[in-house]
Amino acid sequence: MDLIKDYDIVVDGSDNFPTRYLVNDACVLTGKPLVSGAILRFEGQVTTILPGEGHCYRCLFEEPPPPGLVPSCQEAGVLGALPGVIGGLQAMEVLKLILGKGEPLSNQLLIYDALKASFRRVRVPRNPECPVCGENPRITELQDYEAEYCQMRF
Repeated sequence: MDLIKDYDIVVDGSDNFPTRYLVNDACVLTGKPLVSGAILRFEGQVTTILPGEGHCYRCLFEEPPPPGLVPSCQEAGVLGALPGVIGGLQAMEVLKLILGKGEPLSNQLLIYDALKASFRRVRVPRNPECPVCGENPRITELQDYEAEYCQMRF
């Protein structure tokens, strides 16, 4: 929470689930906009989270996947130019928020397939049962995400 308190917008491009959930929860709890990007192999995705106005990362993925289900970038690899495409899209989302222009990817997940050079938008509604941004949140403070995820793994 101390790391993000002085910033107006948070951008997450982390490569592990404990960090993704930690950043999401911190942004929701503090009301900070979050532009999230992820990549794996030949695909990337971007979404913009505006706390109080729409979905959060946990509305998409309530809990981290079971260990071994999703390979890491190190295990699966990433097409070299893909981080540049997704990072560029994240930068555009930040600029739209700063300038108040255009339509941010709030309540949407933009998926980029590098092999087909195609984009697909998926509508992501806010989940009223979401544990952090739902109507009756169960997560009201940050947790030890690394320890929880490591316990799931072993």
